[in-house]
Formats: sequence, structure tokens, C-alpha cells
Amino acid sequence: MTINNLKAFFDSMRQDVAQLNRLIGHMDNQYELLSSRRAEELNWLNQQIITLIQDLRQSNLEREQFLQQLGLPANRAGLTLLQEKLPSPTREKVGELIQELNLKTQTCHMMNERAGKLLATQRRFMTRFFGLQDQQAYPDFRV
Repeated sequence: MTINNLKAFFDSMRQDVAQLNRLIGHMDNQYELLSSRRAEELNWLNQQIITLIQDLRQSNLEREQFLQQLGLPANRAGLTLLQEKLPSPTREKVGELIQELNLKTQTCHMMNERAGKLLATQRRFMTRFFGLQDQQAYPDFRV
């Protein structure tokens, strides 16, 4: 989707709300699959999650480019400036949309943290149970 007007810009935001709703559902399922160690289903679900995140990233990039075309900063401040220039009923609706996007994004972040904690707990258990040397949870790529 190429954003070339305000309607497309806000439609993109509404589509991201729907995408984030799907992502939240997937992340909830991901936690359940992690808990029950269902690797095959988890692999498939993780691919779905990656696709959703890539789509969200692309739509955000397109909105940033549109803000730049309008001469606004390609960030939250630019979005706020755009919102302030809108007529009253639209301004409030856009404000609600921005709040909904922020809330859903924060929810995804919290769910990701929860899954990470579960993985860390499972890793500690496996390390202790099998008497393995405690290794870093993530590889150290520093040289």
C-alpha cells in the first residue's frame, strides 16, 4: 500500500490495529505452545508472527515517508503535529487511534517479555536438571 493522502495514512493505522490484534492473539498462543513445548506448532506460529511484524514495520515505514513528504518529522512528534492540524472531530478520532496503537504495541511488548521470561526459566531448569554448564542465554557477538 502506498500512502499518498491522509485517508490512506489513517487507513494504514487502522489496518495496523487489526494486525496488532492478530499479533496479540498469536503471542498468546505462542506462550501456550512454549509452555507445553510443542515445537512444530511453535515453528509455524513463529513464522506467522514474523510475517505480521514485517508487515507492521513496512506500514510504519510508509507512514514515516508520508510524514516526511508533508515536511513533518518522521516520528511521534511529526504524528502529533499532523494531528494538531486536523479539524476537531477528526483530530479526536486520530488521537484515539494513536492511543489504541500505543496500547496494543505495549501489550505486544509485555507479552514478548513474558515469553522471554518463560524461555529463561526453562533454560535454567534444563541447565540445572542436566547438570550442564550455565551458558549465556544469547550468544555474545562482541569481538
